[in-house]
Amino acid sequence: MVEMLTVICLIAVLSTVALSWFGGNNRLAIERVINQRNAQEIVCLGVCATMGGADFVVPGDKQATAVNLVVGATGTQGVWKDRLFRLTNLKATDLPGALTFVKFDAGLMLYDPAGQQP
Repeated sequence: MVEMLTVICLIAVLSTVALSWFGGNNRLAIERVINQRNAQEIVCLGVCATMGGADFVVPGDKQATAVNLVVGATGTQGVWKDRLFRLTNLKATDLPGALTFVKFDAGLMLYDPAGQQP
């Protein structure tokens, strides 16, 4: 009986170690997908804010531009006049990972799925 309980305990310990090892590999993939989704949200709102004439872009500085969207920017033209463009679901701590998937091209924010742009 004691031998059987010892074997069960060893199996439990080994399965715990194996699950944590496999779970660690998935965590990196999950973080990448979350960062990509956050980047898509930043770019989507940035495009809408640009169409609304909101002044939020800091040329060449993705971090400052994204912070401006977290704080909020107000549209100045068309149907978006006086509308607030704001990233309500993102915190400043979410930005560094997401901004690896955002790039500037001709003053516009674009989504970069490869995430290679510094």
